[in-house]
Amino acid sequence: MKVLLALTILLVAAPAAATPRSLPFTYPHDTLPGGAAELEQYVDIIPTRVARERSDGTLEGVLGHRYVLQTEFEYGITDRLEAAFYLVFRQSAAVGAGSLHLQGIKQRLRYRLANDYEWPVGAGVYFEVAEFNDEIELEEKIILGRRFGRLQVLANIWFEQERYFQTKETKFIYNPTGGVTWEFSPHFIAGLEYWVRGRLDGGAAGGDTPGKPHHYLGPTLLMQGDAMWLSVGAYVGLSSIDKGFQVGEAYGPLWVRALLGVDL
Repeated sequence: MKVLLALTILLVAAPAAATPRSLPFTYPHDTLPGGAAELEQYVDIIPTRVARERSDGTLEGVLGHRYVLQTEFEYGITDRLEAAFYLVFRQSAAVGAGSLHLQGIKQRLRYRLANDYEWPVGAGVYFEVAEFNDEIELEEKIILGRRFGRLQVLANIWFEQERYFQTKETKFIYNPTGGVTWEFSPHFIAGLEYWVRGRLDGGAAGGDTPGKPHHYLGPTLLMQGDAMWLSVGAYVGLSSIDKGFQVGEAYGPLWVRALLGVDL
């Protein structure tokens, strides 16, 4: 409780000077000023069901949690061009403690084309390369946003290409995101975010029925201060809410993401 209270005091000290994420999955077109730096820590929590052996040798499904941890260092090359480097860790869902391992590294660039007072919508582009232990990924985004007073609308048109070394399989993924936010004060911004993940080539996007996309929708909250911000979103899996938690399903009925950003 003391840690939470101290964090809240830091967050409401003054509005953040960096590039806070009011929607955890959706990037804004804003970039860091030239020469500025920021550290962001992502934590994804994905409840899932895993198989546990009973004493009689039969199996039962029990609830476990899969985690994805990403540490990102951002740097403003210019006022419009921003670079970032990531370390990505994963912990598998398991009976008992799962194993945490380094999945790989990522690098990306984000370029702000225009603010929403220069064009009808603010716009930016994003390109990322990921070198993981079992694959290499390319990722592209078109970033759009528009503010109407305290209301802001954000959207990312997002694609990925994933090449797996061992299976020689290539996946073509679409992962658009978007949402709306409302600024109650400079310190607290609430929102509603939607994201979907599917495959353009008709394959399974996560161990599910081939060609079936996964849809998520949920509330978000951003708390921001002078040198720190915290963004949290909790999403319901619209494609799997009727099935509940299933053994072996990567995209279940609940997904939580939290981001903590600190100015450097």
